[in-house]
Amino acid sequence: MPNRRRRTRVDFHTLVDVQAPGALLRNLESRDLSHKGVFVLGQHPLTEGQEVFVTVRLHGEEESTPVLRMEGKVARLTAEGTAIDFVSMDPDTYLHLRNLVLLNAEDPDQAEAEFATPAFDPGE
Repeated sequence: MPNRRRRTRVDFHTLVDVQAPGALLRNLESRDLSHKGVFVLGQHPLTEGQEVFVTVRLHGEEESTPVLRMEGKVARLTAEGTAIDFVSMDPDTYLHLRNLVLLNAEDPDQAEAEFATPAFDPGE
């Protein structure tokens, strides 16, 4: 099966919370991250197309470590986990996410070029 991804994904393991109507899923482990979305491991009571609110907690000192908050939509459910596409986030979160992808990318120049075409409007 060919790789249809248009955005660089980086291996990134951290804790993620996903909130959906009627569900608050806490301390999920992420597998990878891009500026378009996140993949969280495990089976979850979500459905494709469902709107969610995602909180990505970065490792480090509690008070000084940024917490990224994004609105998203469940893109895909697999036996391994759930893919969530980001649909909006504030500009500060977008900047942190961009830096995470660039710092962890195998080809930072390629990843940087992808940011020239936003996956969504970061100001929404």
